[in-house]
Amino acid sequence: MRAQFVSERGALAQLAGRLRIPIPAIVAQGERDGWPYLVITRLEGRLGSDVWASLPEDQKERVLREIGAVIAEVQAAPLGALATLEPRWDAFMREQMQGCRARHERLGLAPKFLAGFDDLLRDAAELIPMDAPPVILTGEYIPENFLLACHDGQWSLAGLFDFGDGRTGLHDYDLLGPSAFMAAGRSGRVRSLLEGFGYERTDMTFELKRRLMALMLLHRHSDPIRDVCIDDWQDKADDLVALQELIWPT
Repeated sequence: MRAQFVSERGALAQLAGRLRIPIPAIVAQGERDGWPYLVITRLEGRLGSDVWASLPEDQKERVLREIGAVIAEVQAAPLGALATLEPRWDAFMREQMQGCRARHERLGLAPKFLAGFDDLLRDAAELIPMDAPPVILTGEYIPENFLLACHDGQWSLAGLFDFGDGRTGLHDYDLLGPSAFMAAGRSGRVRSLLEGFGYERTDMTFELKRRLMALMLLHRHSDPIRDVCIDDWQDKADDLVALQELIWPT
């Protein structure tokens, strides 16, 4: 609980005035009966999870491009107090790697995908740098944490909230939420997200997709069966390589 408080408070303090969209502002903070608390401002807008499904495709691409850009803005901010959060990226990744296969077997991932875990984790050790300059990660760029607003028939981001699960680490880690929950394997959406983030089309290589696939399975809350919003994806992909191409088509 205290780690979540430190993450929320630290992120709100570090990101204040740095983003193109509003985030809550800290009004007061303190401790009561041994529990820390924050009083923050309320944002205006419609919850992303309430309206995302109804948006036209071109507006979904527009919003995903904005999300990519906001992620990049968050990651350009200095770490501040978030630099002290534990575990550090290298320790976190090594712990996730050790329990990855067992976790997904327990969650019911099909044997045809589990069969590729040894190869994927071997590649992950090379494709996921442990000593890259850390950036602020929220791990939570999902529709439930965005607010949207409509002006003249065009939907756009209107706010971002919930930084309680933040950490620091490799920049690509925060592309996973919108990839799984929002891009839905649509090439236009995927390109919009990645280009908004700063990747060029020429960057969308097998290696990048392989790294994103590894990070998705290593994510703290990873559960592809429930999170990957592609109809019948378990039938459409025969292994993890095919799955990464399904989630991040070019």
